[in-house]
Amino acid sequence: MYFWYLLIFVYLLPFYSFSQIENQEHAQEIYTKTLNHIDKGLSYLESAQQKESDSIFKYKGEWETQMSMNFWFPLLGRENSSYDSNCFSVATIHNILANIYLEYPEYRKIPPMLDMAFDRIMNYQSDGTFNFWNLLPPKKAHRFFEKETDELVRRPNNFPLKIKFMHKAANVANDADDTAAGLLAIYLRNKINGNQIPDSLKDIHNIFDEYTDSNRNNRLWYNFWQKQGSESGAYLTWLADEHKFSKNWNPVQEFFHLGTFYLPISKMYPHAYQPYIPYGSNDLDPVVNANILRVLSKYNNDRSHSAEKSIQFIEDEIIKENYEYAATYYPNKYHLPYYISKAYKNDVKGLGESSKLIEEFVIREYKENGSWSSRGIINNGDSLQSTILAVNALLNISGIRSEKSQAIILDGLDYIFSKGIKHDGKIFWKGGVFFSGGTLVRHVLHWKSDAVTTAMVLEALITLRKQLELQYPSLE
Repeated sequence: MYFWYLLIFVYLLPFYSFSQIENQEHAQEIYTKTLNHIDKGLSYLESAQQKESDSIFKYKGEWETQMSMNFWFPLLGRENSSYDSNCFSVATIHNILANIYLEYPEYRKIPPMLDMAFDRIMNYQSDGTFNFWNLLPPKKAHRFFEKETDELVRRPNNFPLKIKFMHKAANVANDADDTAAGLLAIYLRNKINGNQIPDSLKDIHNIFDEYTDSNRNNRLWYNFWQKQGSESGAYLTWLADEHKFSKNWNPVQEFFHLGTFYLPISKMYPHAYQPYIPYGSNDLDPVVNANILRVLSKYNNDRSHSAEKSIQFIEDEIIKENYEYAATYYPNKYHLPYYISKAYKNDVKGLGESSKLIEEFVIREYKENGSWSSRGIINNGDSLQSTILAVNALLNISGIRSEKSQAIILDGLDYIFSKGIKHDGKIFWKGGVFFSGGTLVRHVLHWKSDAVTTAMVLEALITLRKQLELQYPSLE
């Protein structure tokens, strides 16, 4: 009989190797380690922030981001990586730091970083909405036989675009994702300074309600492939008018335009100095929808006629467990859990059912070494970034108070701690994929940033700190 008990114990041992919080002393040990990593991570972000602008190649207030081609692709060229200045990366870090400071104003390193970052973010704004890239002189004329122009375009500031077609295509329209991030930065700025939200921002729902998946005579082939829409009523990504067919959209028309994309007759053709929507079709992305719902909730704005439909769109994707392909611009399968959980944490109550399903999915995908991984084509599984996203999702949904999540969260944090790179009293984490070019290039063109990844780790650690303090009030 003893032999059988021993055999059962040995068999079950891997499943019971998690790091449960055993007592006050153990909680104190985790708490001290957490505070130490927060301090050193903030020191890294402080030192890594760009202090001065270098012409149009780097800008004061931002953190380094790499725009990377993983292998050769038509029109975009060969494998390479370039410093890229964009709204999404600086706004992501700003908003994480601002939330940390609102929770714990003892972190005095944060306000100077926020001041510089906020000024940078506002440079991406035009007419009340935000763009991914800066407004710059074109590197190459958009028209044949054109020698000079006073026109400005949106484009990457360093990434080498070789052909005229791509120079025109890079001049993208303002979008809902960057606008949500920019509006959140404005909200947090006012909150920190003790100011009321300006009257001009009381109706931000109108910005997003103007572009929804309803009454459209167009559709993006990627959404058709993923069986998303049409007429879902959810928010669209681009804040500009798409091509309108005279009759209802159909796949045959899409194939024709795809086959003639290099000709001006195609809806997919980018025209000189005109803001461009990729493929000439607006698109649906559940992560973008979650980010819109989150900023509307922060502004306490419940007047959007598309909010409920957006919530249903997200829930449909979660029920299908379409984590790997549902998000057009977010290729890691834990991007969706991360961003939906953030919206849920920020009082988007309608995402409660989706969040429960996400928690089950993330727990199921956990590996015994304390990590999670996405598909191999995404930065070789991107296990560190995947783990950071997964741990954040679990902390946001139920946190360490959940018996089924607590041990997994702590094991995931141990894995994250083990990957920290320490230097000169600072610590950072190697950047994983936080964004992609979407659709055809969602596995080819990626944005990575040590600073963004480090900020996401700090986001998790601050949430853990707060939860530990609530559960163990005598921690010090």
